[in-house]
Amino acid sequence: MNARVTQLAIHEALCGLFGPDLVKSEWSVRTDATDKVFDRSTYAPRLDIAVGPFNVTRERKHDDLASIDDYGRHPFIRWLRTEVERQNHGGFYLNPNPRCLLAIELEYSTSSKHILGGITNASLLGAIGVIVGPAAYIAKIQRIAQYAARLRQIEKAHDDMFANIACFPEDEFLRLLAPRR
Repeated sequence: MNARVTQLAIHEALCGLFGPDLVKSEWSVRTDATDKVFDRSTYAPRLDIAVGPFNVTRERKHDDLASIDDYGRHPFIRWLRTEVERQNHGGFYLNPNPRCLLAIELEYSTSSKHILGGITNASLLGAIGVIVGPAAYIAKIQRIAQYAARLRQIEKAHDDMFANIACFPEDEFLRLLAPRR
């Protein structure tokens, strides 16, 4: 599959889990933002897929964060958090001020810098970040994520650095999202 086909399939599956109002493709962190964190002069990432609730207002920040926390009880999110802990050797960092519940980046580039940028955006913007890649690149994606985990283990990086992300091959992530019959 190519990135666009994968993005559409993941988007559709997540809409089945969370409803179409909470799932956005190509979501800019500026969308509906009133907190002005990302003005036009500041870099503002665009996530491949974002799942809300969204935290984009200063005046509703506490309500938005409470909504994100409530959705953290969703069975899929609870399972995903367990997977993040497994991939991070038992660690999990709770992002205290995410822009969204789930930040998903699709990595179809072999560039380590692009992969690291995707990991950074998913980690900083989501309560949980997910990196999805094709079978041809997933080993490299996982090695880069494990690099950060190793730096945390030997105390060369903060305990929270990328400790809220999990990496999946595209086919595995799509299977996880498939409805159970």
